[in-house]
Amino acid sequence: MSRVQLYVYDLSKGLAKSMSLMLTGKQIDGIWHTSVVVFGREIFFGQGIMEAKPGMTHHGPPMQVIECGTTEIDPDTFQEYLASLHELYTPSKYHLIDFNCNHFTADVVGFLTGNAIPTWISGLPAEFLSTPFGQAMRPQIDSMFRQTSTTEHPVAGPSGAPQAAAVPNGTLASSLLTSVATQATASSTSPATSSAPNAVASSSASTSPLLLITSSANFASLLSSTPALVVNFTNTAGCAPCRAIKPAYEALSSTHAGVYGPRGARFAEVELGVGDGQRIAAAHGVSATPTFIFYKRGVKVDEMKGADKRALEARTEAFLEDCFPRHPHRKVYLPTVERLSTEPIVVAAAPAYPALLGKLESFGADPSHVAVLRDSVVPVLQGATVSDAQVVGIVERWTASTAALLTALKPEQVFPLIDLWRIGLTLEKVVHALARVLSPSSTVPNPLGPIVALAAAQLRANGPATPKPLLLTSLRLLTNLLAPLPLANLVLAPPPTAGLGALQADAVHVLVDALLHADAAVRKAAGEVAVNVAAWRHRVGKGRAKGEGIEGEDEGQEAAEWEVEVLSAVLEGIAREEDEDVAHRLLVALALLVYLSPGYESALKPMLDVLSARETIVRKSRGWKRDVRKLADEVAAKLVVA
Repeated sequence: MSRVQLYVYDLSKGLAKSMSLMLTGKQIDGIWHTSVVVFGREIFFGQGIMEAKPGMTHHGPPMQVIECGTTEIDPDTFQEYLASLHELYTPSKYHLIDFNCNHFTADVVGFLTGNAIPTWISGLPAEFLSTPFGQAMRPQIDSMFRQTSTTEHPVAGPSGAPQAAAVPNGTLASSLLTSVATQATASSTSPATSSAPNAVASSSASTSPLLLITSSANFASLLSSTPALVVNFTNTAGCAPCRAIKPAYEALSSTHAGVYGPRGARFAEVELGVGDGQRIAAAHGVSATPTFIFYKRGVKVDEMKGADKRALEARTEAFLEDCFPRHPHRKVYLPTVERLSTEPIVVAAAPAYPALLGKLESFGADPSHVAVLRDSVVPVLQGATVSDAQVVGIVERWTASTAALLTALKPEQVFPLIDLWRIGLTLEKVVHALARVLSPSSTVPNPLGPIVALAAAQLRANGPATPKPLLLTSLRLLTNLLAPLPLANLVLAPPPTAGLGALQADAVHVLVDALLHADAAVRKAAGEVAVNVAAWRHRVGKGRAKGEGIEGEDEGQEAAEWEVEVLSAVLEGIAREEDEDVAHRLLVALALLVYLSPGYESALKPMLDVLSARETIVRKSRGWKRDVRKLADEVAAKLVVA
């Protein structure tokens, strides 16, 4: 028996873990590359099936070594198996999402041991690569997968087989880092593009989104982890109908993988003459080729024999619609709702800085901290030219002074300090620095959490008696905090750390209380926060759709835990509101919160029914302006009852 190991590498060198949440709205712990180590050989898929001495590939030492068990297969039989895969795992069939190194190692480990590789390694996350940020990074990531070095050579191929152009590892790592920095500093409303120098273009990173399955263990793992799976059981070498339908199936998989892939759909092929192909086919009752079987969450729901192209297209479309039903809002005509802007609101009016600093001095603020604000912070806010490194240092000093002043001053005296941060959040370089501070892997103190926590604590303790300057400046701070998409992702996405969880909870508490406040100015400011909160999911969804190359908005976002609480407060605010402008802002927030919400049928619609949302909107909108009433009519008649 021989030991079988899985070598795991993170191509992002830790960048995915530290920056993915702010740039994609999802926490991604790594961009995984894997290889199989057995019989003293490290074997992997990139520029074809390659091998090297263990630990001697261009990826350097592995981040983790996973024990996969032992194998009773002898080296000669294993070599024959690799030779049988030679025509399947070719550079032209490589696909960054659906057919990469991790699918190869899953097949090989399954063949050797009958075990599956860990599910957290099941290839590059489609939802990450379908974002604008992921799309911008694809050339660099793809090149890092395909890169070779002189220590590596093809398996089961001639010694002179062509290799990928060798790109120095440092160059690719630098390109990857540059892409990250570019995206982190980019405008939250601009489409992401890759401007990294030396980016290596991928010629076939998306050539065929087909999984080629050669081991029973890998097939079983795929069945158990895939919500929608279409499998073509084929015998390309000896079956003319199989060869005839193959291009149509590949085209069909390419068409649907772009839309349904990020939602979990997969298209696979089992060649009966390769690896465990015959065994897999027999276990699933396949008696003829080609046979297409459709599995919904691991259960066979349909089967089609033969090479009828139109029938295959129709049955595939029906299957995908059954697995991923269209959102109820996709079935009704909502032109006014669909035209609502999702551009974030920004409170950009600059204050009189000498007056703000004078206020702090009059409140008895420590002169040394006021000096930091006057000499370091205000010049940046006024447009002074500073480098990224200088901004990081300024934010660190600003954070330290903020912590000290929040402790020393009374709650009603800190509003000048909060207003400075509000302006800072309108500046790209400050946003970039704060995104790094707020990232899950950061150990640097967070300056914004204590501000929001103070406002939340005051509301809990004092309710309507909370100092109005504190509340207004905190709400305007939240509006600007949720305007840059990287920061909105960190605050509103499911929080991976206790610190981000506390910030999210405090922000939601401040918003909900302020929406129902007695003061109209407070409610107006809260309405702006509510619009940015409601628009966040749509901004992420539109970015994903752009990355996937489809029109409109990707509905693959998860429902946020705070949605029900915020929606309930917004609806109650509409019911109470007498100011039409504030009511209009709340109506926009309600429409954006509800429209295409992943939790609409399970959570939001039942609540809207219980709270008589339709009746409330109809009643309140009777005296509104015509354009506002048009939105209200559409929301009441279609959106909240779909």
